Amino acid sequence: MSEYSTLPHDRLGVPNYQRVRDAMRSDIARGVLAAETRLKIADLAARYGLSPAPIREALGQLAAEGWVVLHPNRGAWVRAIDEAFLRDLNDIRVALESYTVGLAAAVATPAQVDALERIEDAYEACLSGVEGASATAALIRLNAALHEAIHDIRPNHEALALMRRYGVFFNTMRGAWGYGDYRPKQIAAEHRSLLAAFRRNDGALAEQISREHIGNAMADLIQLWRNGGRR
Repeated sequence: MSEYSTLPHDRLGVPNYQRVRDAMRSDIARGVLAAETRLKIADLAARYGLSPAPIREALGQLAAEGWVVLHPNRGAWVRAIDEAFLRDLNDIRVALESYTVGLAAAVATPAQVDALERIEDAYEACLSGVEGASATAALIRLNAALHEAIHDIRPNHEALALMRRYGVFFNTMRGAWGYGDYRPKQIAAEHRSLLAAFRRNDGALAEQISREHIGNAMADLIQLWRNGGRR
């Protein structure tokens, strides 16, 4: 079994509860903190080298994100992540994200589409760059940057708050599991189709492509899950 994540001490100015929250997310996604494990504050404080206060704050945030279940008078437990749970989250993500993508495409200016294409250019440059964990991390970061830039074109702040929550969940899963061998290039092709719809201000087409894009991402994650793809 993999070792626990260490806290990212180089993130200057980031509160302890955020750093331990991120480390615990990664440990749950990788199976280091196994499903249905009871999370005792004293044990976690010793494991991550922190006082109980930031551990409690981190557990509250992880419960809100769906990683942890809080039982009154029984403490915190790691949620069992199964296909049904992943699909439930993804259904919400598809409904929210595809709708907001369509709205953004309908009003995107040429300059905004140019900016999106520059992010996609960087993503595709990464495809032919260094392989391994660092390349996967860069692809995840650039993919998230593209979607964030799309949402900024026509923001719906209430929808964005939910999408960012689910985005964190799925990006953490990607960081732990990676991509299927075919998926990064498939993402690039889907992005180009999406940006072509943005260039034409075709909101309906952009929404359709977005739904297919998110559906394909889910299919890849499920396949990794079934193949024991967690690292």
